[in-house]
Amino acid sequence: MRKYWIVPSTLLLVLLAFVFVLPWAQVAAQQPAGGVRVTPGAVTRVILVKVNPGQRPAFDQDMMDNEIPVFDEEKKAGIISNYEIFNNVTTNGPNDWGVGIALTYPNYATLDSLGERADPITLKHYGSAEKRQAAADHRNQIRTVQSSRLQRTIHYSR
Repeated sequence: MRKYWIVPSTLLLVLLAFVFVLPWAQVAAQQPAGGVRVTPGAVTRVILVKVNPGQRPAFDQDMMDNEIPVFDEEKKAGIISNYEIFNNVTTNGPNDWGVGIALTYPNYATLDSLGERADPITLKHYGSAEKRQAAADHRNQIRTVQSSRLQRTIHYSR
């Protein structure tokens, strides 16, 4: 008779262990390890370009006439929260990138609707889809994209 109680009592013991240990495990999983919390922040697209030889004046003109006005409108519309354009001052050789463009988005969700939100802005700037495509084709003749990466800002706290 006694051996019939072993299985139910073992099951009861395991059930009680889950009832008392599971809530403690959930609380422990929510607390940051070592008291450090990592909070994700904004998302930045970093584009590194090599301006083709002899094309720097055309590149700069395109930035002033087309890219920067579109970036400013996207910033006003809340699509991007900031943008930066920077030069590479420590090149690794003649084939290294020379200019970087960083477009900062508030979060990943902004990227989900990027095309549909930015399309009216670019169409207004260029006047038509054909002119927008012609400008992109010209841009591809004066520079080469070396790298395009997404990075996400993180913030540490205790």
